[in-house]
This record gives sequence, structure tokens and C-alpha cells, in this order.
Amino acid sequence: MKKRTFFIALLSLPVIGFLIGIFLGIASIDRDRSLRPIVGSVRTFEAAYSRWRSAAEQDGQGTKLVLSLGYFKGLSSEFTQAQGTAVLDLIEGTLSVQVAKLPERRNFAVWLVHNRPGSDRSVKPELGDRMIKAGELVRQGDGAAMVTQLDHKSLADFKVDLIVVTPSGNTPSDGGLLFGAPNVFQKIYYSGRPTEKLVFARMNQDDGGGSGVVKLMLAPLRSLVPALAHADRGGNPALSELIARGERLFFEETFQGNGRSCGTCHPAENNFTIDPAFIATLPQRDPLFVAEFDDNLNSASNGGFRFENPELMRRFGLILENVDGFADLKNKFVMRGTPHTLAQALSIEPAPANPFVPGSTSPFDGTTGTHRTGWSGDGAPGQASLREFAIGAVTQHFTRTLARVPGVDFRLPTDSELDAIEAFMLSLGRRAELDLNALATKLTDSDVSAGLAVFNDATKGKCASCHFNAGANQGIFPPLGKGNANFNTGVEARAVNLGLLGALRPLDGGFGQVGSLSTGFGNGTFNTPPLVEAADKKTFFHNNLCDTIECAVDFYNSTEFNNSPSGVLLKNLAQGQPLSLGQVEVFQVGAFLRAINALENIRAAAEKLENARSYNDVEGRRLNDAKKIYKLAAADIKDAYRVLDEGRDGQFKPGGLHPSARTFLEYAKENCEMIERSQTPGERNYRITEALNALMRARKEIAKP
Repeated sequence: MKKRTFFIALLSLPVIGFLIGIFLGIASIDRDRSLRPIVGSVRTFEAAYSRWRSAAEQDGQGTKLVLSLGYFKGLSSEFTQAQGTAVLDLIEGTLSVQVAKLPERRNFAVWLVHNRPGSDRSVKPELGDRMIKAGELVRQGDGAAMVTQLDHKSLADFKVDLIVVTPSGNTPSDGGLLFGAPNVFQKIYYSGRPTEKLVFARMNQDDGGGSGVVKLMLAPLRSLVPALAHADRGGNPALSELIARGERLFFEETFQGNGRSCGTCHPAENNFTIDPAFIATLPQRDPLFVAEFDDNLNSASNGGFRFENPELMRRFGLILENVDGFADLKNKFVMRGTPHTLAQALSIEPAPANPFVPGSTSPFDGTTGTHRTGWSGDGAPGQASLREFAIGAVTQHFTRTLARVPGVDFRLPTDSELDAIEAFMLSLGRRAELDLNALATKLTDSDVSAGLAVFNDATKGKCASCHFNAGANQGIFPPLGKGNANFNTGVEARAVNLGLLGALRPLDGGFGQVGSLSTGFGNGTFNTPPLVEAADKKTFFHNNLCDTIECAVDFYNSTEFNNSPSGVLLKNLAQGQPLSLGQVEVFQVGAFLRAINALENIRAAAEKLENARSYNDVEGRRLNDAKKIYKLAAADIKDAYRVLDEGRDGQFKPGGLHPSARTFLEYAKENCEMIERSQTPGERNYRITEALNALMRARKEIAKP
């Protein structure tokens, strides 16, 4: 045996023992469900993490912490279009930073920030946080770069919560320009107990029978990656506890602002979105209407500048967004609908690189940032990750005044709160994409089957070009079904031609902060939403242009779409044929989308009921949580038969699609409602079983097993 191999083998023995202990520790922690989510799913989060891990390792990021850097609404001292990337090599001990579009004639430095934990501490760099200057950026053409060797000994007990680019001479607490932070998956992978569990699974794939383990476990800078904040029992908190904490923050935490929470605009009982019909049911003093009763936020008290437009909110369900920053409140705002937050783990990855451009690594749609969030794909600040989305949301929607001063008008979230909220959002909805080819052989309704055929036809409906398997990921460039792409489909042009725009509803430029008022300060492209959950919504597109799924399908027959960049692209891919569907085909595609939405409603309701079953032998808070789950399951079931009832002609009509399924769905809903009134665990279990059996029978009416 070679000396090196012998050494690795000896070292691997205690490592293996340690990893097995960690593995067992994870299992025991996950069984401790003292704090459990009501609507979040640990299994959905785990599936998302597994996909991320595989992609990161395939891209060679197994030992490199890669962070995007960008303007951070709520943190950056000024608005900028500058963007960059920081790569922390945990093995070699190097930090490399590249930035483009920095302001001219100014110098900039790179800092590492370790946020001091505490309930009174925010994610923003503050006095008392540890800050280490890593070096100065060196100008290179229209960009700047820096590579430096870090001394891990001088960084003992230091955690990289933020990488910040500041003007030279400033510290991060004085004001930073660009920010980047590790997300929840990176924290789990590099520093938490699941890391060791995953490394153990990979040991036999490394050369030398374990050298890969040694490299990662002994990486000099591995300790710099922060663990999940507020981890207990010597490691990461149980995922169920983390997701549950994020869930409560999402629905209950107002961050000392105007009374709104994330759940104000994303209520679970309305599929995590709002629309005019739902808004009409809210009490007059609901925090959604704060601009109507708080003088600090109405337009009369702010020189005509607006926090919201109450009329457009109530009539069309539109929310005011300053996606291009707060420097010009008069001109830089848009009015958008509220996207749901379901299945985000399947829809936030950027588009793949253009396969026709050799060596290209940038998304083919011209977007930047870590994740596609919001209607234009750039809804999150900083590195545009889902984790940072909460910071932008608090700054935009929770403020007490239009000054938006952190610590005065609201408090910024802490690191631990950002971890928890991100984990919760990644735990919502489906954990996998549909397989429409497999589903095609199981559908029981001829109109639904015909709609699926049109949807997938590359020369007819062409829908799968942008919505592969009815999801949010593209089907144009390989790998198919990978990456959420931005497109200009002409929806804004349609709004212009219908006369819907004006001073209080300006042109929405979509992604980016380029152009002028006449172009809406963007490149005209918008994010692709998933369609599996679409029929549940009562408004469609970023500007709520349509109020039925059939109207949304019919839009793609329009001149505005066929003349748009996306329409022209699809026409070229289909040998010059523009998209043109007959009205029967429009309603068939609508019927298909309604059917898959109903199937998803059934899946979601069944999962909630299975989750609630384990609460049946408890009392107090947990039983109250279970009752909330029963109500949400009943809402899912009601949504299922509503979208089916409307399915023949877009109008509410019992006996629309799959009337036989409706009978079983109604019975399932009745049992959910009776569960709430049940007095004993046995009776509750009986009602849950009855509801689940009815749901499965309803599903069989729509699609054969």
C-alpha cells in the first residue's frame, strides 16, 4: 500500500465514523417535530435541495462558494446597474471578484462582513459587526477585478455573511454599493450536518478511496461559510423547524412597519395571490389598504407620490412596485398583479446559455442574477436570489413612510429570518414537474386530450416552447425544460392598444433598469410563470390583462403577440407559421390547463390531509394548527371543482368539465369541514380517510392511474 493511500485510509476511518454519527444525528433531529409547518413541505424543500446540489457539483462548485453581487434595495447607498460575481475557493483559499458597469472615475474596495447575531441586529452591516477589507478592485476596461489570497488563520471564527463592494474609503457600515450573501442551500451544503451526510455518500466516487472527503472536510476556508443562523444541538435545526419558523414569519411578521406581512399579498387561502374578488372580501382596515387610512402613505401627504393606487388595486388587483429603485418616485414605478409563490423551487433557475454562441455562459435571454423572481425576473435585490427577495419586499411594501429609512420606517430582516423565509418559500407547492407525454395516455376527457395535443404541437399551439411540461421552464434550447427564460410577448403592447395605460399606470419595461420613460426603463421582457397552477388565478399576465385562462390563451392569437420578438421567434421555429388557434382549440387548451390544475389541487389537498393526520392525538396549539390545515385542504378542493365547473366555456357552470369528479370533490370537502367539528382522534381519522378516498376517486375521473 502506498504511503499516501494508507494515510487517507487511516484518516477516512474516523471521518467515516464521524459522518455516520452525523447521518444518524440528522435522522434523529428530523424526527423531532416540536415546531412544524402548516403549509410548507419538508419533502418539497429536500427535493429542491437535491436538484441544487447536483447542479452545483456538476458545475464544479462543490468546493467553491459563488455569489452574485448587485444593487440591494434596502442596503445599497445608491442605485447602480453594476453587477458582479465573487468566488471563494474553499480549497485554495482565494477570493476572486469581477464587476462590470461600475460608476466611472471612482475606486472601489471589497469587504467581507460577519453580521453579529441578535434579535436587534439586521442583515445590513452595522457597528459591532466584524468587517475585513479583502482588497481594492483594479479597473479593467469597462469592468474591475481583484484576486487575493485569504489567510484562514487570521479569519478564525469569522463567517462570510456578506461580500460587499464599497467606494474606496468607506466601510460597509458607511454604505455599500453591491452586496452578495450565501443562500440557504449553500449554507446547508458547505457548513451544516447535511453537508457531511452528502459527502459521505460521495466518498466512493472520489479518487484515492476518500481523498475528496479529506479535501472538503479539511478545506482551509470551509469554516468561513456560515451555518444556518440560530442552529441548535450542535448543527442545523431540523428542516421542519426551519420551514415552520419561516412560515410564521411569512404570515405574521410585520418587521415593525405599516402592519403588512408577506401573507398580506400572498394569503395561503387564496393560492398565495390576491385578485379583485378576494380583495373585495377584506375588511376596510386590512393592512393591504394602509395607503387609504394612513396619512403618511397617501398621495396627498407626499406631494402626489404614491405608495399604492387604491383604485387600481381594488378594481384590477394591481400593486405599485418601484422595481427600478426609489430615486425617481414620480416616473419610476409600475403597476403589477401579485404572482403566486407556489413551486418556486421549480421556476427560479435562470435560462441556459445560448447553444449557438460558442463558449457562452450567460443566459440566452439576456438576464442576469442568481434567480428569476417577480414578474420581470429581477424582483429580488442584490444577487437577485430568492433569499434577498424578502429584503426588497420589506423595503417596498412594509414601510411607514416613502422615505423608507431602515430602522425608522421598518426593520430589516436578520440573517436567521432570511434563512427561514427562504426555506419556507422553497417548500411550497409541487416538488416535481409533470410529464405530459405520460399524462397524455391517461386523460379521460376528449377536449382535455385535444388541448394537450395543441399545447405540445410545435407548429400549432407552440405552448411547450416556453412552458415545457406546462411549467415555467423553456423548451426551445437544450437542455429542454431547464431554466426559466424571459420573453417579450407583446402583453404591454396589447395594454397600450387597449388604452389601459396612462400617468397612473405607466408602461412597464420589464427586466432591467435600461432605457427611458418611453420604454418603461427595461428591455421589454418578462418572466415565464408556471401553468400547472394557472387556472386557480382569476387574473393573468403581469398587468392582469385577462380574467380567465381562456382569455390568456386567446391572447397568443393576437397581432401584438405575433409581432412581438417572441412571436417572431416562434414563427421562425415553425417554418414561418404564426400562431393561430380557432376558438374551439382555445377552449380545448383552456380545458387542459383546468384539468391539470384540478389534479394539482387534489394532490395538494391530499398532502395537507396526510400532514394533518399526525396531529389527531394532540390538543392545544397543534390541534388548532390541524384545523387550519383542514380549512386549507377544503379550499384546495373547492378550487378544483371551480376550475372544472368553468371549463367548457369559461363561465361558471356546474357540469362543466368532469362532472363526475365534482361529486367526489364535494364529498371530500364536506368531510374536511366535518373534521373541524370532530371531537375525538378516531372520528378525525375516519373523516380524513373518507376525504382522501374521495379525492383519489375524483382524480381517477380526470386521469387514469
